[in-house]
Parts: sequence; structure tokens; C-alpha cells
Amino acid sequence: MNLFIICFVLAALLYVLTLPFVGKRAKKAHTEEMPIRGYSERFPWEEDRIAYNRKHGLPDDAI
Repeated sequence: MNLFIICFVLAALLYVLTLPFVGKRAKKAHTEEMPIRGYSERFPWEEDRIAYNRKHGLPDDAI
């Protein structure tokens, strides 16, 4: 029984250690480049308000 527990723990540890190299996320991370974020001229809360204003037909500066 002790041998079974040791083998199971070693198999689980090996599985966890190999996930970053073989898993689905590893393949995805190596094939795609990370997008570079373009920073806005405004603050994020202003962006939300401007989007709301445009959606409802208001001018951008009607915050």
C-alpha cells in the first residue's frame, strides 16, 4: 500500500510539473504573441462615459 501511495504521488507530481510544457495553454502561449496595449488619452472611467454618451447620441464631453 505504501508503494502505491508513493507511486501515485510521484505520478501526480510529474503530471503537474509537465503541464506548463505540454498542456493546452503552453501550446497557445508559444504560438500567439501577446498584444501590446495601446494607452488612451483619457482615463478608463472617462472612456466608459464617452462610450455611453455615444451610444445614446450625446456629445463626448457631456460627462
